[in-house]
Amino acid sequence: METKQFVVIGIAIALAIAVAAPFLASGNPDGLESAFFSIYEAKPFMGSELDEDAAGAAEEQAVAATGNDFSYEALMPDYSIPGMDKAGEVLAVVIGTLLMLALVFAVARVSARPDN
Repeated sequence: METKQFVVIGIAIALAIAVAAPFLASGNPDGLESAFFSIYEAKPFMGSELDEDAAGAAEEQAVAATGNDFSYEALMPDYSIPGMDKAGEVLAVVIGTLLMLALVFAVARVSARPDN
């Protein structure tokens, strides 16, 4: 198999996974976000119900404890494009995947130069 064909097939597989991801992903908070809210009792450890008031209080406690109130407005909040429902999620993941592939390609091109 030629390198170009291999890369094209890899990109196609990455995009297929990206398109399927929003339909397979859980809508419940998980990972670090879930652990944070569980520790501050804003949600049950094994449940998915988030108490918004307790979550806000937990975030305020964390800011008070750390002194870090850094925040930013995400370009695609919650891995979606606002107002587009599932289509916005798919588009956000496809855009993110293509941006990461472009970044990896650029780094590979720069690092593959003979002078490096």
